[in-house]
Amino acid sequence: MTGGSSREAPRAPAGPAPPAPPGNDPERGFRIAAVVVKPLMRTWFRIRLEGHEHVPEAGPVILASNHRSNMDPVLLAAAVERPVAFMAKAELFVGPLAWILRWIGQFPVRRGGIDREALRQTGAVLARGSMLGLFPEGTRGEGTFSAVHPGLAYIVVRQRCPVLPVVIFGTERVRRRFGWLPFASPVRIVIGPPIDLPRSASDRAGRRAASEVLRQRLQAFRAAVAAEPIRTVDGTPPN
Repeated sequence: MTGGSSREAPRAPAGPAPPAPPGNDPERGFRIAAVVVKPLMRTWFRIRLEGHEHVPEAGPVILASNHRSNMDPVLLAAAVERPVAFMAKAELFVGPLAWILRWIGQFPVRRGGIDREALRQTGAVLARGSMLGLFPEGTRGEGTFSAVHPGLAYIVVRQRCPVLPVVIFGTERVRRRFGWLPFASPVRIVIGPPIDLPRSASDRAGRRAASEVLRQRLQAFRAAVAAEPIRTVDGTPPN
């Protein structure tokens, strides 16, 4: 499903991240879980991945995806070959689920502003040359990128590494059976080439402008993939 040639995207200016010390691999839990979860998810949801050649084989990269279902991070992680560290809303990090999420390399983000600890975590993920996944919209919705969360957009535009737009189709049809089993529905995932983003300014106006550029780039990619006209926040075509 994910075979084919690989075209490496531009790297971050910094050199390759040093390997993790022996016995301290932050992606170990993810790789262990992936042995079972990836084949299961790919088969159950009949995942079709397009644009896999845009994902570099190594080096820091951000996957900026639309968000329509709680299954989005699971299925995106199952579709790509490399481990992905996702930001997850802090409300999920309770009880046993918190231990599981941290074991597979995920970390919390507090919504409502700029989360300094989440910023530190994103920097650590990318500094070691790993792949970061996030949902700039900030919450589940129509998945059209009609709006992006300013705090999450800031995290994206401040990092100097490839940012790949991602659009997921089909997860909005996922429903549960018997109270826990997800109903199988074909899922299509499209990954685009790196998007060109301006360097984020330190002032609020500069961050807002950079965030708007990110929103426009993501929305245009999603519209092109879906062969749909671009819509504004109120649902009308732009002038």
